[in-house]
Amino acid sequence: MSILETATTVLRLMAKEQRELSMIDLVDRLDMPKSSASRVLKQMTETGLLERDKKSLAYRPSMLLLELSHLVRASSSLIDMCAQALETLGARYGHTGYVSVLEGNDVVVLRVRPGSLAFRAMTNPGHRSASWATSTGRALLARETDESIRARFPLGLRPAHGAAADPAQADDARSPNRGPATVDALIEEIAATRSRGYALAQNEALYGVCSVGCAIADPSSGECLSFCLSFPSGAEEAATIAELGEAVRAEARTIGRSLGDPYWGAFAR
Repeated sequence: MSILETATTVLRLMAKEQRELSMIDLVDRLDMPKSSASRVLKQMTETGLLERDKKSLAYRPSMLLLELSHLVRASSSLIDMCAQALETLGARYGHTGYVSVLEGNDVVVLRVRPGSLAFRAMTNPGHRSASWATSTGRALLARETDESIRARFPLGLRPAHGAAADPAQADDARSPNRGPATVDALIEEIAATRSRGYALAQNEALYGVCSVGCAIADPSSGECLSFCLSFPSGAEEAATIAELGEAVRAEARTIGRSLGDPYWGAFAR
């Protein structure tokens, strides 16, 4: 591995951990020999990428990187940041990704990042789904208070005509056959979303589809979007789904904190 690749790996770990790092962190988290860890941290400090705290002796990003982060923020819109996160996640896992926005009580797809793995249930930009039955929708709803969520659905979740009894007949994406059946059940799922930091939906708005998603807001523009990875239900084990959710969460946390999103600023690692 080149020094540039190693330095990038160190910076990615720092972004994921959201804290200063020591040589021992590189040894433990990256399985890096002590001599290599010491050398790369020294070189990154000498070239101005890192600074070393004189008291703790831990390493943190330099002012140069901080200045560059402001440049990225100024030149990238929230939707572009979400799309870039999906590029990173898609290249790593091969799954399809979506960027969506909350419109009323529906979630609307804005961008699609096709995965490299076969997936027949892919939807297109403009597609609407029930917010309560999708990971992107629940991730957006999780940013609201329980009282606000209840006020959204005074008549309950399901449309008056009801959902199809046969999943194969549930062609109306806003009439999911599965998912929370009541507002109380939705509130419970929202609580789980807040706790783990990402939303999980399985066989809900789209039968046979599983997705994990997070939402981010840009305080400067007032914009709030969500993005997710989507894949066939049953294609991944529970442990892998949790790993995917944590990977999406890590990307969302990095973007959110760079924008000063209070939701991610308060979210504990």
